[in-house]
Amino acid sequence: MYGDYLSTLDPEAEGPKPGLVDFIENLSAKHSVTNEDRGPHRAFWSYESKLEGVDTPVPNRFLAKACGQLRGLQVLEDTPAGHRLNGYFLGNEFVVDALARHFDFDPEELDAAHGAAWDTLSDRYAIATEGLVIGFAADITADSVLGKTEIPALLKNADVGKEGIKFATPLPQHAHLPSDINAFMANPPIRCQLRMGDDDPGKSPEEFAMKLHAIDVPEDQKEAHAAIVDRLSTANSYEELNPPTAEGKRMGRMSAFMPGVNLGHGVIRAPRSVLTGHGVSEPAPPQITPKPSGIEH
Repeated sequence: MYGDYLSTLDPEAEGPKPGLVDFIENLSAKHSVTNEDRGPHRAFWSYESKLEGVDTPVPNRFLAKACGQLRGLQVLEDTPAGHRLNGYFLGNEFVVDALARHFDFDPEELDAAHGAAWDTLSDRYAIATEGLVIGFAADITADSVLGKTEIPALLKNADVGKEGIKFATPLPQHAHLPSDINAFMANPPIRCQLRMGDDDPGKSPEEFAMKLHAIDVPEDQKEAHAAIVDRLSTANSYEELNPPTAEGKRMGRMSAFMPGVNLGHGVIRAPRSVLTGHGVSEPAPPQITPKPSGIEH
């Protein structure tokens, strides 16, 4: 990185030279977010997913990168700007501390510039999308790069919008919701507008109904949308919407005689990794029990 920084300086220029933070800001604002040897479709990722047949959750960044290489998808970390910024390891505290000592500035300044740089790159990457969006994410969190920066930009992108967003990873099952509402939420144009916790089982269904009512729904989903919003609005609890089956009641009675044995059917949630979003550490979202990446992003 130091060599890259020095290469941008004009030795004949007079006056103060731009600092390292200026270099990072310039990189994120001007370097290319498109790989010329790949196609128009772009991968976006966040956090991790629990995949069928795999015991350990898989960071979605690995899935996105593999599909990008095999199928010619654009991936931000593989673009000229993303590859360079990712390779500087500015999310590593030891790297940041060493740079701060060498260049004599507060480590928090570089840390903030690093996070802002990824936000800038992510926004430019989404705006540059002209083909399909392939999402590698479980539930989208509001504070992830995908949720706070990329999806909003993609929905405003005239070449993408909600109809241009697809998902390569399944939506986790929300055990407190009826199967038809789960299926409705899994529709890509619906799913991309929802955030983890919108259907918080600790709150009333009416609050979830208000969130669902506010989203932009495709024409062929409007009838189902209206019916689901009406059901949620008039329900007093999620239990009322999704009463336990006779089998569920039987298992519940059995569990009372088998302490320490979990016979419930809680929703499978994708655990969140420490490294989330495009090389940027983001706080893990609160866990919601019957709510891990990468896509953080």
